[in-house]
Amino acid sequence: MFTSPGDRSMALADRLRLAITDHSNNAPRSRQSRIGLSEVGEVCVRKLAYKMVEHKKTNPQSDPWASISGTALHTWLADCFGTNSNYLVEHKVEAAPGLMGTLDLFDIAEGMVIDHKCVGASSMKARKKDGLTQQQRIQISLYAKGLENQGHTVTKVACAFYPLGGRLDGLHTIVEDYDSALADAAIERFEATRSIIHALDPANNPMNWLQIPATQTYSCIYCPWYLPGSADLSMGCPGEAA
Repeated sequence: MFTSPGDRSMALADRLRLAITDHSNNAPRSRQSRIGLSEVGEVCVRKLAYKMVEHKKTNPQSDPWASISGTALHTWLADCFGTNSNYLVEHKVEAAPGLMGTLDLFDIAEGMVIDHKCVGASSMKARKKDGLTQQQRIQISLYAKGLENQGHTVTKVACAFYPLGGRLDGLHTIVEDYDSALADAAIERFEATRSIIHALDPANNPMNWLQIPATQTYSCIYCPWYLPGSADLSMGCPGEAA
C-alpha cells in the first residue's frame, strides 16, 4: 500500500508528540501533589483545593511544550551559575512548616532572590506593562522567607523573564524590596485555606465544592481542572466566577 511522504511526515510528528507528552505527564514535576511555593499565591481557592485533595485532572490536553522548554532552560541556567560560589543555585527552602520549595538563584552578596521565568511574547509584554503578578511576587517573597529561616539576609527579590523564541537581549528583569509581611500574609491565607478544605472535605462531600470559591482569570483554560460547561464541580470547574 502506497504511503505518501506527507502521510509519513504526519505519522512521525504524531509519534514524537505522543512520546514527548507522555514523558512530560510522567515527569516528577508533573506528578507532584504537594503545593509548591509558586502556587501559594494562586488567586483561585478552588484550584488550590483541587490540587490539595489530588482531584483527578479534567483538562489533560494542554500543550506541554512551554513547560518543557522552561524546564530545559532552568537546567541550563543552573549549570551556568552553579560553579559560582557567589550564588546558591536550585536551593531548597521551607517558608513555613510543610511549605517547601526550591529557589532558582540567590545572590549572596546582594541578598537578592532571583527567579527565572521563561515566557512567551504575550506574557513578556504583560510583565513589561504591568510588572509582577501578585502570585509571582508572593512566590519570590516565600523563597526569601525560607532563606531567612535558614539564617540568610535577604533585602531584594527579583524575577528574570527570558523570552521563549526570542533573543537574549530581550531579557527583562524586575527587582523589588523584600517584604516579609507579604510572605507572612500569604502563609496565613494558605493555612486558612487548608483549614477550610479540611473542614469541608469536598473529596468525600461533593456538594461542598459549591462552598469553595473560584476566581475567573484569563488562565482558566489552562487549569488542569477546567471542564467547560460543568454543572458538577466534583467533575471539574467551568471556569466561571462563583
